[in-house]
This record gives sequence, structure tokens and C-alpha cells, in this order.
Amino acid sequence: MNKEIIRKTDPIQRRKERLSRGLARSTQTALADLEESPDLPRSMGYFINIMRDVFADGRKDRLFRPTGFQSVNPKKVIGTYCIMVPEELIYAAGAIPVRLCGGSDETSGIGGELVPRDTCPVVKSSVGFTSLDLISLYGICDAVIVPTTCDAKRKMGEVLSSFTNVWMLEVPHVKETEGARKQWLLHITALKRDFEKLTGRKIRRKALQTAIRMIAGAQYEARRLHEIRKSKAPVILGREAMLALNAYGYDTAFEWTKAMARLNHELEQRRDKGRVVAGPNAPRVLISGCPPIFPNWKILSLIEEMGAVTVADESCMGSRYLYDPIGIAEKSMRHMMTGIASRYLMPCVCPSFAPNEDRLYRLLQMTDEFDISGIIYHVLKGCVTYDFELIRVEKIMKEKNIPVLRIETDYSPEDIEQLRTRIEAFVEMIGMKKSKMKRG
Repeated sequence: MNKEIIRKTDPIQRRKERLSRGLARSTQTALADLEESPDLPRSMGYFINIMRDVFADGRKDRLFRPTGFQSVNPKKVIGTYCIMVPEELIYAAGAIPVRLCGGSDETSGIGGELVPRDTCPVVKSSVGFTSLDLISLYGICDAVIVPTTCDAKRKMGEVLSSFTNVWMLEVPHVKETEGARKQWLLHITALKRDFEKLTGRKIRRKALQTAIRMIAGAQYEARRLHEIRKSKAPVILGREAMLALNAYGYDTAFEWTKAMARLNHELEQRRDKGRVVAGPNAPRVLISGCPPIFPNWKILSLIEEMGAVTVADESCMGSRYLYDPIGIAEKSMRHMMTGIASRYLMPCVCPSFAPNEDRLYRLLQMTDEFDISGIIYHVLKGCVTYDFELIRVEKIMKEKNIPVLRIETDYSPEDIEQLRTRIEAFVEMIGMKKSKMKRG
């Protein structure tokens, strides 16, 4: 029996091909929505092409371009499932990090067959991608790292271990104690040794310095975009900015930083020339809660279809991804490792930490910095961790007279019209409130 006949009669292969076509359609739909915008910045082409290459075409060659180091074409790829994984160590070991958190409805259905029904769609989708090897990004990973930021992620590591080489990274859930910080440094040091063993390359002080500088360059450009989005009249839509930030996980930091610098330069020119995507009276929305993960772009698209602009987010796939730099007192290996461990733990405001007053303070700060009209609190079904903090967020925002709309959803498109109605009403309400305040 030839390979073509086997392919046509193999039910698993047929299912994989059907889901691949569905994923490609979802990707193209999300990207076409961006490309049809008359205000799309020219420099967005790079980020759009990354997403098309990865999710629609299954290309992986862009990962093996120069990384900014003398040695190019590294042989190892390490998948990560959280921003808690120190990418500086991955690059210094001669490997490349890629972000594997799933945002696909197609793969969420597959993962739902392997995990409990009420598990969050991020875990379902991530498991689905790996179990079916739907796109090449998941198949090329030599190891994947799963930080234990929640119970679902912890158990996800067990499921994934049936399909790939999984390393669990134990994350402390109380970060203020000295014991927790010491334990975290030990975990990061052990991870460094694992990287060295996998790649066969000792992490030297100079290589680590280079990696820290490279990631710092990406962080600088991310913060630059952050500042641009504070403009009184927005010069970029939120769904475009979020796509650019999501794209960081699918190319080398070296290439992404160059592209982001071009985008930021273009946006600053737009701002100086007064070329905007919405007027100063457009409602300004902050997305909080669970992260929007491509290609699940429905909430972002609906907000801006209704006439508001997402000017900020509090998300581990957005503003939190590259915001905080590493502070190093000296350039010794010990000080650099301490600085890396501190950077990935102490500034993080993930709701997996308790107590987590830092997150509330950060949200209050962002509402002032970005002149926020209202907050959409995005809860993915099954995510108790984010949903648990909603009451506290609503309380502090009520004191500031900032409306909060809780949106609970998953990756399915079936609830789009219901969400459209709720978001339209919310945008209309905060728009009227903003007009009254301006007249008053």
C-alpha cells in the first residue's frame, strides 16, 4: 500500500489534516481582519508574516536565523509555557526559546479529550497542539518547560510527558519570604545545568552577558511601544499592538527587536504628524485577566469593532511579557544569576502569587497612565486563579469610578454574538460617561 493510500485511510492523519485546515482558516481570518484596516502600520507586515508562517503554513526556518551571538544556527529548541522561564539562560546555552501556550479552538477540542472537561482552554489547546503534532513548532522542541503557576499547568506537564520531553519548573507562590527567593534561585541554577546538559555547551559569563543585553534590547522596544500607546489620540489599535507582542514568542529576540524598533519609529512619526486610528474621545479600554493568545482574537476585535480602543493590557502575553529588565550590581556569574532569578520572580504580578497586592497597585497605576475609561476583565472558562481576583479588582475600580465588565468565554466562536451585545453596551456606556465628564 503506497503512502498516499495510507494517508487517505488513516483516521488520525485525516483528522490532523482537517484540523490543520481549520487552524489555517482561523489564522487567516484573524490576520485578514488586521490587513484590511486602512490604518495598519506598514511595519506590522513582519509580525503578521510570523503568525502566518507558524500557524497557517507551519514554517520553522525563521527560528534558525542568526540570534545575535557569534555562533548561529543553534541546534536545540526549547518550548516554554510561561514568562517565568528565563530566556537569557536558553540563549546563553546556544538554544532558542519558543512560546507554546495554545490559543486555538481547533486544538482545544483535541486537548479536551485528554484533560478534564472544565480545564481552561489554554491547557486544552496546548495539550491538543502537542498530542496531534499539528504544527511544526511543537514537534521541533528538544524539551519543553512547564512552570507550576497553577494546578492545571502542573497536571498538564504530566499529560505532555507522554508526547515530549517535559521539564517542570517549580514556582513559589509566596515570593516575599527569603526562603522562597533562595529556593527559586536554586531552581533557576538547576535549570541552567539542564540547559548546559541538553546543548552540550557550558554557559559562560560573557555569553550570559550577551544574552542579557539582547533581551534588554527587546524589553526596551516593548516599553517604547508601551509609552506610545499612552498617546491621547491612539496611533495603533490594540489588536495590532497585541499581535506584535505575541509574535515575540515565535522568532529570535534579535530579529523581533529590530522589527519592533521599525514599528515604534513609524508610530512615533505618526504621532508627530497627528495621524491617529481613533479620536481623543474614543473610549479607552484596559484588558485585564486571562491573556489573549493568538489566534483567539475575538475579544480584541469586538472591542474595537464597537468603536473603543484597547490602549493597554495587563497580560503575560502583552505588557507583562517584556516589561521588567534585569538589575545587576556586578557582572560576575553569581550576580547575574541572582539578577535573573529576581527579575523573573519579584516584579511578576501573576495572580498565582498570594498575597498579590502588587497586581492591584499596577492596575491602579495603569488606569491613570493610560487614562482608562473602562476595564474588560477577561476570564477563560475554568481559570479559577484569575477569576478569584475579580472581586478585589472590582472593588478598587469602583473607588476610582472606573467600570469593569467581566467576560467569561473560551476559544469557541459560538458566543461571539452574545459577547458582541455585551461589549457594545459596555462601550456605549463608558463612551457616554466620558462625554459627560468632558462636558462637565
